[in-house]
Amino acid sequence: MRRRRMVLAMSMMVLTAGCRDSFAGLGSGARARTASDQLYGAFADRFLTPVHNAKYDYARRAHTRGALAPGSVFADTSAWTASSGAVRLLETHGYAGEGRYVVSSRPNVPAPSRPGDGRHVTTLSRLSNSEYRWDTAVDFAIGSARPADVALVMSRFFASAEGRTEREARADLAAAAPRTSAALGSVFTLDSLHPVTLPDGSTSVRLGISVHGDNLAKRLPALGDYVKRYVEPARYRFSFTDRSGVPYLEIVARDRFMSVQARVHHGKLVALSGPAHPMPDTLVLTADLALKVKLFTVGFHELQTEFVNGGRGDRERNWTITARREPKWDLPFIAARLMRAPLRRPFAGEGALFRIGVRAGEGDLPSVLVRLARLTVEESAVLRFINSLSNTALDDLEGRVEHEKSQWLRELFLALREDSRAAIP
Repeated sequence: MRRRRMVLAMSMMVLTAGCRDSFAGLGSGARARTASDQLYGAFADRFLTPVHNAKYDYARRAHTRGALAPGSVFADTSAWTASSGAVRLLETHGYAGEGRYVVSSRPNVPAPSRPGDGRHVTTLSRLSNSEYRWDTAVDFAIGSARPADVALVMSRFFASAEGRTEREARADLAAAAPRTSAALGSVFTLDSLHPVTLPDGSTSVRLGISVHGDNLAKRLPALGDYVKRYVEPARYRFSFTDRSGVPYLEIVARDRFMSVQARVHHGKLVALSGPAHPMPDTLVLTADLALKVKLFTVGFHELQTEFVNGGRGDRERNWTITARREPKWDLPFIAARLMRAPLRRPFAGEGALFRIGVRAGEGDLPSVLVRLARLTVEESAVLRFINSLSNTALDDLEGRVEHEKSQWLRELFLALREDSRAAIP
């Protein structure tokens, strides 16, 4: 779960950075080039050849095995660096050195002090005999880039197509990010890019992106096979609306094809139709998801969450998803006889939370990518069944697949660093 969230965070950065206007969000001159080198270099270093201590390897596997049924891992003293009463704690330190990325679980991990340093803190609290709450806090140092700069890089992606034709937009991508385009092209193909200028001066943007595991398998066969088994068959839909139901962003994937629909005006995302109202800071994010694992298709639909853009000046920018309403579950027939009430528990009370953002460092310390998560679970047969399926997908990501994934991501972020160097004036 932790690794997938990390890759998600990285993917957001990649997909929103590959054009000249996005790179320029870091500014210009020597300061901007240094910030860019540190930012993308930190991510690239994260995927150097990994070296883990025994404590981390054991704890990672134990936490994965018990993610949705944590009673056994709570009782396993070897899976933690500290414990007190009903609380268990695992601290993990990561840093780049001598061509490797070293990850070790130990007490008293320091705050990240160099780009690429990481601090990961996982807490498991027992609330009752069968209820537990996971809390995760991750700081990953990205260098001198300010939170507002990183937010600007991300926001400029769609705005870069404003007022341009498809030919002009494609030419900008090819000229500004040739290395990044080549790296992404081993998996993704930009099949369509349709910016249309509307009578009110706004621009409607439609993207069509296809996924090709076969292309990747030619060079990275294990990762290519994983993409074919898990990524290509995945179906999902993410719809961002305001509280009255007005849509602002739509992302849909099915049959190896992802489509994205947006509309921009004066550099900002606006409502997909009607008056060009700017996207509010608080949105309703509705999600559908279906994944194939073994012989089963599992997922959910109509998961309604609150999505909040929590900008706080130049000190911190973050985006928070909070889920307080149970979705409609799509589970195999084998799970139909199992008690379903525990599936409601994660959404009760404060609900489940995921936050990602950038926080400026104190004094001479670097800015950090911040990731927070909260999930409450109730031990049950149905959650153990779902946990076993997720473990299958994660087990398949071990070994050679994980090595090739790291290799591909490192190449991708090095390409971003080189393209950014060339694009920043």
